[in-house]
Amino acid sequence: MTHAAALAEALAAWLDRQAAAEERLTSFAFREGQGDIAVPPPSSHGALRRWIVELVSTADVAAFLALVAGPGRTMAQLAADGAFGLEPGDRVAVAARVGVLAAAGLVARELETDRVALTALGTAALGLAAVPGDAR
Repeated sequence: MTHAAALAEALAAWLDRQAAAEERLTSFAFREGQGDIAVPPPSSHGALRRWIVELVSTADVAAFLALVAGPGRTMAQLAADGAFGLEPGDRVAVAARVGVLAAAGLVARELETDRVALTALGTAALGLAAVPGDAR
């Protein structure tokens, strides 16, 4: 599977999960039995894809995602090592950045183990970002 195909597949799956989560949240917050929230149209996929690839192409984000690939790292390790070039020990700043990447679907943070790991979408985006711009 090409990097572009892997990203498209992972992005579609993530958007499906996000749409389902939005439906559950909206139904809970407003009224029972509200209609389904439609998955964003293909133009939304394209815009989100471009944003994710641009984000992952930045040096500090790419380095961070590579750091949490595989088994991942604990927040304590990430904070101690000064992830993202932050001051070592700045857990709050690291947590804020991890939160943004988690909201984008690129990483997952397991609360029980406090471990941050790359998701399928993060893996695909990191792979695609490594491909020269013309080949994406």
